[in-house]
Amino acid sequence: MFFGTRPDRLLNVVLVLFVAACGKGGQDASTQVVATVNDDEITVHEVNQGMQRLGKISEAQARDAQKQILDRLVDQQLFLQQAKAKKLDRDPGVVAAVEAAKRQIIAQAYAEQIMGAAPKATPSQINEFYTQHPELFQQRRVYGLAQIAVVATPELQQTIRAKLEELEKGADKQRILPQFAEWLKGQQLQFRASQTTQAAEQLPLEALAKYQQLKVGDIALTPGAQGVVVSQLIAAQTQPLSQEQAQPFIEQYLQNRERLKLSEDEMKRLHAAAKIRFLGEFAKLEQPLSKDLAAQGQTPAVSSETTSGAGGQSKADQDAMAKGVKALK
Repeated sequence: MFFGTRPDRLLNVVLVLFVAACGKGGQDASTQVVATVNDDEITVHEVNQGMQRLGKISEAQARDAQKQILDRLVDQQLFLQQAKAKKLDRDPGVVAAVEAAKRQIIAQAYAEQIMGAAPKATPSQINEFYTQHPELFQQRRVYGLAQIAVVATPELQQTIRAKLEELEKGADKQRILPQFAEWLKGQQLQFRASQTTQAAEQLPLEALAKYQQLKVGDIALTPGAQGVVVSQLIAAQTQPLSQEQAQPFIEQYLQNRERLKLSEDEMKRLHAAAKIRFLGEFAKLEQPLSKDLAAQGQTPAVSSETTSGAGGQSKADQDAMAKGVKALK
């Protein structure tokens, strides 16, 4: 792990130091102090920053939230004072982590500025998307799924696929997942079984047509970079959405898609304009990633948070894998 032999302690210190540094920011807050902790001050700007991250809340909730945020800031300041007293702010691991967090936040601020220019979806675009995706709206289904998430390399995923095809040839579909689990145990593979309910918009958009055709007992396989999720349909219910009901989700999805495109286009432009060289033993890493690695998404990028609305690929895959594969790490 990045922080070596003291991950928890250093991570906590990094968070305390960085939140405190971001909150103060060199502002003249002498007339806006809301609390003092020994000789240090907490300003209304720091409380407001915490409130902004909560989004829209009621007036009654806001008062409670302000108190909770202020309590946390007091706790952070107490930890910060103790960290400085022990000179933890000079620890090489802490310094490196603070600088890394600072770079990420500043880079993300630029990405947000670029993505902020994304236009809102027009009524015609919303109507077109609604019409082109009946599986999300007019024919929307809610799926009850039994799932097994398996930690597996791309090569092993092929073996898993072949085993599932073999099991599907049997007459009793209810026995497929239990038999598959027994096979995984015999192969000494890590896996986790669960049951979930997912609406159409929570599934990968490109996989929806396949899910739409599934009958109870059928199997679907979703590969990922770190493993594979095997899903068996155990129930399905049709719950359509009108265009009026779907409009907020479509607007959000289309705008997020435009935001991501703007970010990717800017990254390509910056790469094309920059002189980038890898040196020493890292020179060999300057070569492009293999197609297999690129297909698994193992490329560096500035992150862009997206929602799962309208079948967002990232959210569905990550949620499914998070329930299984991440629990095995």
